[in-house]
Parts: sequence; C-alpha cells; structure tokens
Amino acid sequence: MANIRKSFNFRTGLQVDNDNFVVNANGLVGIGTSIPQNYLLNVHGDTRVTGLTTSGTLYAGIGTVGVLSATTADVSGILTVGQLKVGTSNVVNNLIGYGYTAWITDNGGTGLHTTSKIGVNTTTSPGASDVEFKVHGNANVTGILTAATLSGSVAATNLTGTIDNARLPSSISVSSVTATTFTGTATTASSLTGTPNITVGIVTATKLIANSIDVPSTGITTVSKLLHVGTGGTAFSALEAGRIGVGTALPTSELQIRKSSGSLAEVVSDSGQARISVGNSVGVGNSSAVLRFGNSAGVLDIINNDVGDIKTIIHGGAGAGSTGNFKWVYGQTNAERMTLTYDGKLGINQSSPTNTLHVVGTSTVTGNAFVGGNLNVAGNVTGNITLDPILTDTNLNNTSGITTLSQLEVTESVDFSSATLVGLGNTVAIGTDAGSTDYGLVVNNGIRASEIEVNVGGINANTGIITALDFVASGGFRVSTGSTNAVQIEYASSPNRVIFTVVGIGSTSFNLV
Repeated sequence: MANIRKSFNFRTGLQVDNDNFVVNANGLVGIGTSIPQNYLLNVHGDTRVTGLTTSGTLYAGIGTVGVLSATTADVSGILTVGQLKVGTSNVVNNLIGYGYTAWITDNGGTGLHTTSKIGVNTTTSPGASDVEFKVHGNANVTGILTAATLSGSVAATNLTGTIDNARLPSSISVSSVTATTFTGTATTASSLTGTPNITVGIVTATKLIANSIDVPSTGITTVSKLLHVGTGGTAFSALEAGRIGVGTALPTSELQIRKSSGSLAEVVSDSGQARISVGNSVGVGNSSAVLRFGNSAGVLDIINNDVGDIKTIIHGGAGAGSTGNFKWVYGQTNAERMTLTYDGKLGINQSSPTNTLHVVGTSTVTGNAFVGGNLNVAGNVTGNITLDPILTDTNLNNTSGITTLSQLEVTESVDFSSATLVGLGNTVAIGTDAGSTDYGLVVNNGIRASEIEVNVGGINANTGIITALDFVASGGFRVSTGSTNAVQIEYASSPNRVIFTVVGIGSTSFNLV
C-alpha cells in the first residue's frame, strides 16, 4: 500500500467495523470494544508490546511478565513469585519467615548478623526485657559452646568430650546444673540437682533447693540470716532476731503461728506428762508456772510454782462491746454449771445470776455462815440453829408451831392477851431463879388477882399473910406454924372477924354447933 500523507478530522469519532477500532467523540479509544469507558485506551483482548513500555502507573489484574524491572514496586495485594533474589544474594526458595531488620551477610558470605532479638520455637517475639537469643526447647550444640555466662539448666549428658580448664573459664556462674554423674572437686556451685554426694565444710548459697536435708548427728548447722520453708517462707520461717513464724514469713513475736483460719498448736507426750512452762526461771523453776496434763490420768493442772496469784482476766484490752462472763461448762451437754459475771455475781446451776450468790439446787454449809442483810427463806429451815447468846433488837413472830427455850428472861412487860392457851411447863419461877419440882408456880413477891381458884391441894402458906376479898375454902381452913395449934387468925378489914360454918378448936373432928 502506498504511503499517503493525509490529515483527517473526525468531529464525531471514528469506527472501524463494529468494535475493531473505535474512537468516540470524547477521545476514548477502544480496541475490541465499541464502548470505551473511563480510560483513554481500552483494550479488550491480548496486547503484545515488543519494545519498551513506560508507564507512570501500571494496573493489571493478572499479568505474566518475563522480566520485570522497576525502581520501586508497590503491591497492595499478594505477590506470588517462584523464586526471590534480593540484591547480590543467592536465590531464596521456600521462604518461611522474615525479620523487620534484615539479616546481613558479611565476611564474604560466611557470616550473618542482625540487630533484632531472636526467638526460636515460639510464636511471640522477644520483649524488651528478654535476652537477645532465646530458644524455647532443647538446643543441641555439636561443636564447642563458648559463653561468658550460662543461665538456666545445662544437661551434662549433652556435653561431649573432656571438659577441662581449656574449655571452661576460670570462674563459672550457673543457676542450675543437672548431671547423672559429677566427679572431681567443685570449689563453688550455684545449684546441684540429682543425687550427688557432696561433702563440704561451709555451704554458701543464695538459694538452696532440696527435697530433704539430712543434718549429721554431730556438728552445728547454722543459718546466719533467715530460714524460709515454703513459698516465700509462708510455711515456716526463722529470723536471726530470734523469731520463729509458722504460716508467716515475718513473725512479729518470738513464736508466731498465723493462718487464714483454723490454727492449732499441739504439745503431745505419748506417755508421761505434757507440759508448757512460762516464767522467769528455766527448767520449770520456782519462778514459773506450768500448764500440765497427764501427771494424773486424764487430769489438767494449772500450777503457779511461785507465791503469787493465779488471775483469770476478761476484757483486759480496749475492745468495745458488752463484757462476757467466766463460765464453767460440762462438755458432754454444754450445760453451764457455774457462771461468774464480770460485775461479781456467782451463779451455780444458774447461767444468769441476779444476786451476788445465786444457787439453784441444794446447798450445804458445814461451817459458819454470815448474812449481813436480810435472810429470806421460801421453804422450811430444819436442823439446829445456834444463835448468838444475846439477840438485840430482834422480834420473833411465829403464828404456828412450838418455840422451845432453855431459859427466858423478860425485862419489860409480857403480853399474852392474844393467846388462847399459855403453857409454861412444869415450874414457873417469878422473882427468883430457884424453881421447885413440888410447885408449878414459885413467886418471890406477892400475887395480886381478882380471883384465885385452886382445884387441888389447897392453899399452903408457910409464912406471911393471905389477903383476899372473898375466900372460899370448900375443904376447910387452917392456919398454923407447922404445929397442930393455930397461932393467929386475922382478917384485915372491918368487921374484924372470921366467919366459919364449922370451927374445930383443939380437935380435928368438926361438928356443926
């Protein structure tokens, strides 16, 4: 075809066949499409460029490139390559990891280094406080292991060859050594495990961990600062200040047992006595007290060997609330047999005494009993009661029963006006202490009465004058001085005479004249 130099101007576009080549009115070119959109060149189908293609921005879905050279490549999706070569490095196949700080090869490709921390067999990168190289698991070193410091567990079975001074530094600091067999002499050791037999003079260690420690029968085992058993010493601790703690790492007293709940201290003797001694003298001396069990079978003794008291004190501190009581309880039934309140009321078989002494049940007093106030008895008083020789300002008021007195002396008047019957025994003496078994009434002075009636025995006056307003003698009348002859018969009032129905003079035979 001949070359034709022409200029064509298509204002409304150009189209070759339907979609082989189209230029629309907007200047968009379409190849393989009759409707080019969005881009100046729209190619639907394969495109082959045999020369150099330069593009400010290249966008493609899937592209196959024989050789791609780019100053900068920005791939926002997934970049899939068969092999990768960076710079002058070797071709990399099966790449499974990478570092933000790349590995750097030097020394002619024989060395490799990086400024990043490395973790092996872990899914977490080492942190700022971790070591630079950390292996999670076992590490097998077949060559020579050179380290300034070894930390952790180093198994002796993994060390081959002869370990001599040439392979070890003069000073070795390790936290743990595990060995099946350990021979030779170790001047210092941070940690030994297994079952080695170690004989040393002095063991100095920051931490000593052992399942058991056998102390020889002779010699001294010394812990200079403190001894901890359990996590942080919470099981047992001993301080150089002379304090022992059970359940606490820092005891504040010489012996302290502390638990969150349920503490128990036992002093047990399989036979003989179990004793706890406190005081100012050693060996349970005179200036000491003893809490003792087993001196007698099943008996607890509280003993003060000194001359002082035994005090039982409640509410000795500054605690707030109601003060309790002293109680003696029978353990089989939890019954309170005796209670002493803090304000001094003692109850026997009474848990809430209302009086200074409150006894529920029978009481026996074999000695003297002193009652400073009133004595109220709800029941009967039996037995003998010995009172003082003189009862002063005391009234007796008995509405029933019999009151028996050995001797009664009345200094004031005696009133029997309310009495229906007064029984005075066999002999009553008035004005004299000399009674008589022959007479029921002995009067030292005269007797004055509106009427005296004598039923049996008559009136017998050995001396004195009998004066009566009306004197009736049904059995005869006689006055004598002890002989059969009358001495004198008088009548004191006017008329001065004595009237007798029958008078016998000089004769005991009375006939009416």
